[in-house]
Amino acid sequence: MTISALIKFATGSVPRVFGAPINSLRRLQISLALLCVATAALGQEPVNPLKPLDLSSPRATLKTFLDAGDAVGAYLARDYLRSPSRTKFDHLFSLAGPVVKCLDLTEVAPAARRKTGFAAAAGLYETLNRIQLPPSDQIPDAAQLSGLSGSNPERWVIPDTEIVIERVKSGPRSGEFLFSAGTVARSEEFYQRVRGLAYTRLVPLEHFREITIGGGGWMIPIAWIKALPPWLRAPIAEQAAWKWIILFLILGCCALLLRPVSRLSRRGSSEHPVLHGLARLALPLFFLVATPAVTYFALAQINFIGEVASIIQIAATAIMFLAGAWIVWRIAPVLAEAIIATPKINTESIDAYLIRICMRLLGIVVAAGLLAVGASQLGLPVYGILAGLGVGGLAIALAAQPTVENLIGGLSLFADKPIRVGDVCRYGTEEGTVEAIGIRSTRLRGGDRTLTTMPNGVLSKMPLVNLSQRDQMLIRSVIGLRYETSPEQLRYLLVKIREALQRHPKIQPDLVRVRFVGFGASSLDIELFAYVKTTKGPEFLSVREEVFLQVMDIVNESGTGFAFPSQTLYLGRDSGLDPKRTEKTEAQVRQWSDEGYLPVTRSSPEQTRENKIDPPPGQ
Repeated sequence: MTISALIKFATGSVPRVFGAPINSLRRLQISLALLCVATAALGQEPVNPLKPLDLSSPRATLKTFLDAGDAVGAYLARDYLRSPSRTKFDHLFSLAGPVVKCLDLTEVAPAARRKTGFAAAAGLYETLNRIQLPPSDQIPDAAQLSGLSGSNPERWVIPDTEIVIERVKSGPRSGEFLFSAGTVARSEEFYQRVRGLAYTRLVPLEHFREITIGGGGWMIPIAWIKALPPWLRAPIAEQAAWKWIILFLILGCCALLLRPVSRLSRRGSSEHPVLHGLARLALPLFFLVATPAVTYFALAQINFIGEVASIIQIAATAIMFLAGAWIVWRIAPVLAEAIIATPKINTESIDAYLIRICMRLLGIVVAAGLLAVGASQLGLPVYGILAGLGVGGLAIALAAQPTVENLIGGLSLFADKPIRVGDVCRYGTEEGTVEAIGIRSTRLRGGDRTLTTMPNGVLSKMPLVNLSQRDQMLIRSVIGLRYETSPEQLRYLLVKIREALQRHPKIQPDLVRVRFVGFGASSLDIELFAYVKTTKGPEFLSVREEVFLQVMDIVNESGTGFAFPSQTLYLGRDSGLDPKRTEKTEAQVRQWSDEGYLPVTRSSPEQTRENKIDPPPGQ
């Protein structure tokens, strides 16, 4: 404020300030106060603008707090309230910074500290201006406080009040004297108790709290607010009615925009995964952009105060961190698909699935980090939450053991890569083509075109035979010839079949084997063993068909034929029993019975007695 402006104000050229008449004595007092503040500001700022605040004692803290408050009031009176602008608004907040730094805000959530600090500073400043403060020499400085006896050297209470200035014991501001956290919490209560009292010290701007808290931002001049009808300025939940109306209008506009944004997020198709993923980012991006905008208008321009402002700030912080975590969660698969879209990576290969899993895990870690930072900003005990999640995670891991087993099985499949997407493999007794390898399960298409979903934990324990990794394919068959085939015919067949296989362009000649391997139940068996120089199933079937047809021709040329299961039956006539031999046998046995014993050679006396025949009954 210039000296000429002060003279103009003091001589009566400005009869009213903010609609209130000013008498000559009050005009002179305010002019002197403004002159002192302006002189102090002009005298101090050029010396060392980077000098830290003096908070070394209760005296220094109280003086710093009141001087900084006076500077804010002087700037409001001489510049800002007359012609608000964005630049002046930002400068006003920079002037209010030292006032807030005199407060202990450790018990306030970090997200709400700025607004809570400004409101508490305004109430406390008005309170101190209306009570009788002790002379400066009676307020202890650092040396006097340490020499006090019978009192606590770590804190000082303003006489006849409950306003406490105490030393910070720990943290980055350790050793500084600040208005205690309890004083900050009760600043509104203190102000309400003294608001009817007269000012006890000269101030550059009376009704500082009503002007700074009851008004709006630079977009809403105080003249507009004073021009509103009384019912719009009536308080509702400690806020003027016009503030609630503007807030609901802004929220209504956001709700109208939310519907088309939601539709946009559902656009896209699976054929274009990158575009579909980008479309799904629309909704969280809307919240991330709209939330700070609404918060700025609600707190900086509409100027909500008190508990409502704290709730708005905390809710906005929570929404922004949730939206950030949501974006990270959804952008991870988009980045993965963008990497996979390069020509060298098959979209269904195991490398593609590995990229997807790694990006998703990275997204989870980053999103969890954002949520942890957000919880810290909201004042939540992050370490306690993490400890609780550790115990809960152990319980969940025990309950979800099969799922964890499948996840580990999937990681082993990704690490070892025994199969890839598109490979034909044999798992257990089944064969199929691998269509997808996921985090929890693998999908295989069988020969009958059925789709089997196999848990990775089960699949990793099975013997897996990768048929697609063969460099050649084997023809192995046993030919059964009739038993009437002569040795010369066998030798002829072995030579001719071996020559036919070795001449075939698709057969590996060095590994051909044709041998007479045994006598079957109804055939003479010859084994064919040859490798086809191909890895394609249809070509292998074609080659094997040609080989079998050639074998049939050679067998027909040799004059023999293929055996088939058969049995030989021998038919005869039964001649019956021989009557002469039967009569002779019966006579011999009757003779032994008459003699009373059976003739047994080399028998002991005990065995002889046992072999005696008992006489017929009645003898």
